[in-house]
Amino acid sequence: MVTDKKRKGISTFIATLLLMVLAVSAGVVIYAYTMGYLGGFGGPQTMGAISLDTYNFANNTRLEVYVRNIGKSTFELQSVYIDGVAIPGPKDTGYAGPKWAPLTLDENEVGSTVIPYVGTGFGTTTHVIKLVGVDNTQISFNAKR
Repeated sequence: MVTDKKRKGISTFIATLLLMVLAVSAGVVIYAYTMGYLGGFGGPQTMGAISLDTYNFANNTRLEVYVRNIGKSTFELQSVYIDGVAIPGPKDTGYAGPKWAPLTLDENEVGSTVIPYVGTGFGTTTHVIKLVGVDNTQISFNAKR
C-alpha cells in the first residue's frame, strides 16, 4: 500500500494565527468584564451618581438645591449636612422644627430639596453642603451666599 507523505494537518502558520485570535478575543472579554461593560462585579446594589445643577439661598434661612440623577438607579436622599452638622430630615420624629424636604429621583431626573439652616442662619461665608443617599451616593459642594 502506498501512502501519501505530503498530507499533513493544519499548517503551523494557520495554527499560530488561530491561537493569536483566541488570545486577543479572550483579552477583550476580560477587559470588557472588568470595565463593567458586561455587568461588572457590583450587581444590582451599585452606588448611584448625582450631580449638582444649581442652588439658591432664600430669606437667609433656607437653601434650595437642584440635583440631577446621572446614575443607573433611583436616588433617595437620606442625610443632609451643612459644615459637618447633620440637618434634621423628614424621618427625624424627635425634632419639631423645620426639616429638609424629601427627595427621590429616578434615572435622568432633576429634582430639588429645600434645606433649612437650623441655627443662626446663613452668613456671608462659604458653607460645605453634603447630600447622602440611601445607597451611600454622596455629593459635596461649597455654597457661598
